[in-house]
Amino acid sequence: MSNGRYKSVEHCVMTDGSKNRISIPIFINPRPSDKISPLREVLASGEKAVYKEVLYSDYVKHFFRKAHDGKKTIDFAKIRRT
Repeated sequence: MSNGRYKSVEHCVMTDGSKNRISIPIFINPRPSDKISPLREVLASGEKAVYKEVLYSDYVKHFFRKAHDGKKTIDFAKIRRT
């Protein structure tokens, strides 16, 4: 995770059906017991973490419960500051 530094775009495809379209997805999945968090290299300059460390299995469970929320699925790991 880039700690919010690098923004991705939602994947959206529209086609008129006149041409063939090919998609090649690439998936890289940690083991369920692996912990995911903002990259150490991103935080090296003293930047505060925006996301907490979570188990990858917890992230996947949350993702599939909220799969149609797009990029909002990562918000469950956001650190709430008061």
